Amino acid sequence: MKKFLAVALGIFLTASNVSAEQPKAQEYREILSSEKFYVEYEDEYTKKIIVEEEGRRMTRIALTGKNVAMISILNPLANLFGGGYSKFPNFMYYKDKYYKFNEKDSALMIRTDQLNDVNLNPNEGWSLIDKELSLPDELAIFNWHDKHHKISNLMAEPTFANTLKKSVDGKEYTCDRYESEVKNSRGEKEATIIFDMCYNDKGELALVQSAIFANGKEYGVNKLTIKKILREIPKGEIILDKNAKIYAAGIGDMNDLLENPVLLGKLSEIQDS
Repeated sequence: MKKFLAVALGIFLTASNVSAEQPKAQEYREILSSEKFYVEYEDEYTKKIIVEEEGRRMTRIALTGKNVAMISILNPLANLFGGGYSKFPNFMYYKDKYYKFNEKDSALMIRTDQLNDVNLNPNEGWSLIDKELSLPDELAIFNWHDKHHKISNLMAEPTFANTLKKSVDGKEYTCDRYESEVKNSRGEKEATIIFDMCYNDKGELALVQSAIFANGKEYGVNKLTIKKILREIPKGEIILDKNAKIYAAGIGDMNDLLENPVLLGKLSEIQDS
């Protein structure tokens, strides 16, 4: 009987913890762990779109807020062309190849097995390519082991802690709090990172705030405004030019010195090779 009660209590506690998350949490977890999704969010300075479809991970970054205001001051014509907002991806991963698009019809390309090449041109920023393609930590809670999400082993996967009410910018939200311990190289706890996933009165994820708690104080880190998390890709949100010219990443040779990258061919020829 005691064993039965212990098992029953364990099931009850587990169910309670799971049900304490907002109803949409599991749906978002399923979407962001699937083979096809669309994410759109904004922070103070940028709008970012992340797409997963048919083995492709693509991201597009556009300026918003203060950055757009600055562009308007420096170049009023920018507003006419969308304030830096374009439909082509800035970064793409497909079949063990990474792409950095400078224009919709021009990109640099590198294979995954080249990422550790010490001769890579540091100005091209390939060491950060997975970060550009990854969900931000604040949303990666729903898919922490996404292949593009690179996190130090010293940071634990966030776990659900509790639900709370919060007022942000004059609006009330119901927020699920997740916590992650950060340890030093000796395995000692250094800090706790807090993620508050805040839902509006429709039960949809509306914003996420992250903070770090250390030495008895809480320090704000980031705030994301969530625009869309969808199972389908809105038509026309990312346009991929299959005739885009693909150039080889710089590897510290004479072509780098002359700023004359090697043309590999069109995207339609390169992506499946």
